[in-house]
Amino acid sequence: MFFGRGKNKAQNAYTLKDSYKFYCEQMASNKLYKIDWELYQRLNHAFYKEIMNYIIEKSGQFKMPYRLGTLSVLKEKVDLNKLNNKAIDWEATNKYGKVIYHLNEHTDGYKYSFQWDKKTNLPNLFFYRLVQTRNNKRRLAKLIKSGDYDYFER
Repeated sequence: MFFGRGKNKAQNAYTLKDSYKFYCEQMASNKLYKIDWELYQRLNHAFYKEIMNYIIEKSGQFKMPYRLGTLSVLKEKVDLNKLNNKAIDWEATNKYGKVIYHLNEHTDGYKYSFQWDKKTNLPNLFFYRLVQTRNNKRRLAKLIKSGDYDYFER
């Protein structure tokens, strides 16, 4: 798995297949919990979909087990005085020949993002990484543009 230029500290990320192998090893002695890969995959996808429904559509905060923190959607007011806090509008920049920034006027100057709050006393939590799928990001953008949803402000 490659996350950009150069080598990362942890190159081999665990996948759902690795999780299934671990599950099979743990449940080898108990025939009641033995399931095949397709069912395991469907159960995981249904579980993750319900979590994202709760976070996106109900503005909820999901507290992850084992002190891994909370996952939620936060809105943040864009500070117009800080350049690193604004996204560049490349289409307008190329058209007019000078740098033009997105001002998020459709959301009254707020930007929205998924937030993983890692404020726990779990050691080495910086090794963990959570990347939202494009589908979840697009779904969040669609709901924000509809104007029917609001989220907690940072």
